[in-house]
Amino acid sequence: MQQELRPAGQHSLRYHCFHCRAHGNAVDLYARRTGLSYADAYHEQLEDSLIHFPKPVAKLPPEREPAPLPQRDIVYRAMLGLLPLSAAHRDNLLSRGLTDSAIRQNGYRSLAFGKELRDYIAAQLSARFDLNGIPGFFYSQGAWRLCAYSGLLVPVRAANGCVQGIQIRRDEAVHMKYAWMSSAGKPYGTSARSWVHVAGDRSRKEAVITEGPIKGDVSSALTGGGLFVCLPGVNAIFFLPDTLRALGVRRVWEAFDMDKRNNAQVADAAARLRTELKKAGIPCRTMAWDPACKGIDDFLAMKRSA
Repeated sequence: MQQELRPAGQHSLRYHCFHCRAHGNAVDLYARRTGLSYADAYHEQLEDSLIHFPKPVAKLPPEREPAPLPQRDIVYRAMLGLLPLSAAHRDNLLSRGLTDSAIRQNGYRSLAFGKELRDYIAAQLSARFDLNGIPGFFYSQGAWRLCAYSGLLVPVRAANGCVQGIQIRRDEAVHMKYAWMSSAGKPYGTSARSWVHVAGDRSRKEAVITEGPIKGDVSSALTGGGLFVCLPGVNAIFFLPDTLRALGVRRVWEAFDMDKRNNAQVADAAARLRTELKKAGIPCRTMAWDPACKGIDDFLAMKRSA
């Protein structure tokens, strides 16, 4: 990302990313980072004296390590309980093949724009729980705050069903459609990790590995509870072996999107996955389907409607 200074009344910081073509001023960047509206981001920066250049160099408190899984689980479940699911998000999930029962069971919620909403959530939770080490929360100006993009909140569940993190499907994003709820770089904040999502019947000993928690939830629902282990990205396999061992899985199927046939990055990731699972002593075979359907969830939905 290139940063440059341009006069605009008072000097303000401009940015331009050559990867995704995003550009704008300091307020734009802060709004993208926090999920706030432009107006809320402006006022928050103005209050913090961050909008002026140059800003004083201040050493932030050290970032916290993620809290133990039970603590993250109880905080995230309480947070989700404070939020609704919008009609637009519900309709989108239904169109993918989920039922209302599955939507409720998976715990999806919607997070709208607005600093007031985020401050309300942080205040409610901090009165009941310790928010140290919970990705997405940080401490500033004498109170806990929530840093999160707006969009569909997707609980990412561990092998035991606990919510270990939250992914956000951003409503209007062209690039970086999915993002973790994270407070990396914030005072007393915590970054998310590349946690693996488990969907379906955890007693099964054969699992399908794919990419993305929603894709796994949909695929599991369409297969009557099939066990799907979902990576946050095709290369994010750090937590995978331990997850499979915790589930007691004996055999897996790799089911990355069918662009692995012509996308070198996905093909390399699939090969690396098979190598790592071989080291772990878990047999892995590749699953393929009609390439007209990109993802396994698309293929299963097509089969159901046929």
